[in-house]
Amino acid sequence: MSLISTPVERHAQNPIPATSMAFVLPSRQEVYAWARWNGVEWVSTSGEAGLDEMRHYCAEIQLVSEAEAVAMENARYRKPWEEISEARFIDQLEVLPPVDWHWGVCESFKSSEMYGGDVTSIFAKYQGRFFECRDLISLKPKEIMESIIAAFFAGDTANSGH
Repeated sequence: MSLISTPVERHAQNPIPATSMAFVLPSRQEVYAWARWNGVEWVSTSGEAGLDEMRHYCAEIQLVSEAEAVAMENARYRKPWEEISEARFIDQLEVLPPVDWHWGVCESFKSSEMYGGDVTSIFAKYQGRFFECRDLISLKPKEIMESIIAAFFAGDTANSGH
C-alpha cells in the first residue's frame, strides 16, 4: 500500500462530498462555523481546524449537514402561539407590508421582517380571536390554521392554549 503524497492523488481518493456541512454547538442551537472540504476532512471556512481540533476547545462541537444546522438555528428562533389583542394584530398588519396575507376562515399574514434564519412573526385571526407566533416563513395558511386549532381549540370547546 503506497502513501498518497500529492494533492491531486489525495483529491482522487477523497472527492468533495455533495452536501454542505457545519460545525454546531447543540446546547446553544447555533452554528459555530461553516465547514468546507479540504480534500481530506471537513474544516472551518475561517481556518483549517477540523472536528478533532475544534473539540479541544469545545468538547460538544458536532459536524452536521447544512440542513440540520439550519433546522437547529430555526428552532432557536421559534416561539409558540399566544393570544394577542385586535389592536396588536392591526398594528402589525400596518407596520410593514405583510407577506402571504390570506383571507378566509382563518385570516393570516407573515411579517416581511425575518426574526432570524427562516423564522418570522406570523399573525392570525380565527373565530374572532387574534394570535401571534414565530415560525417558518414557509408555513402555508392551512398549516397556520391547523396549528392554531391544535393549540387553542382542541376538541369542541375553546381552551386557553396552556
